[in-house]
Amino acid sequence: MSQYEVLRTLEGVLESFLERVVLLKKNRLDVLEGINSLDDIAQSSTDGFEITDRIGEWFAEHNRWLTEDTLKTGDIEGISRLLSDIKTSFKTTEDSSPAKKKISSVIDRWDSLKGTLPDIKKTSQGSHKMVLKRGAEQVQEESIALFDQTLKRCLNMLARSSINKKHLLSALDDSLRTASIQKNKDALLLSAFAIYYLKQNGYKIEPYVKRLKEAERLLKGNKSDV
Repeated sequence: MSQYEVLRTLEGVLESFLERVVLLKKNRLDVLEGINSLDDIAQSSTDGFEITDRIGEWFAEHNRWLTEDTLKTGDIEGISRLLSDIKTSFKTTEDSSPAKKKISSVIDRWDSLKGTLPDIKKTSQGSHKMVLKRGAEQVQEESIALFDQTLKRCLNMLARSSINKKHLLSALDDSLRTASIQKNKDALLLSAFAIYYLKQNGYKIEPYVKRLKEAERLLKGNKSDV
């Protein structure tokens, strides 16, 4: 495999990874926008406005959340609290319209998602605003950014080590040597990726796996990297 083909393969992997990151962020924004929209509906209901059509449209748009693994614990808590507020002011009687009765039953269905109630703060105008806690998500976003940077460094390292080389095995030999001698984590990761890639393409990789394990052992024993 030529140097160009190897670089194109790694670039494809990086692009695929970044596409998944963008999709995850988009899904997260969709959830936050949906919850904020429900917050507005809850406030309108509290203020005495008719919300039957609006809440019906909200349920229709976000009904998939009942079956998809989309919501975090904090999301479920926030939605449950807002629906509880809506249900308090959204009272039905025997004379209520079929649409209103239907909405009431759907609220009960969503109530199955209920968890611990989230914190609610009052704005200066008295409206409810949810406090969206993002501690765990922030850690995840930081890990994604770090992994993204690592992939880029590995790609640059491959570009340097593959100069004047005709095969990935030669570049792998260099990266394993760098990982062992310099205790370089990026070189270790690049070597592991290259070994897995070669395995998927039918190469015998046992000797390289042994060298990889030895390099990993040396790296773990290096106190400066612990």
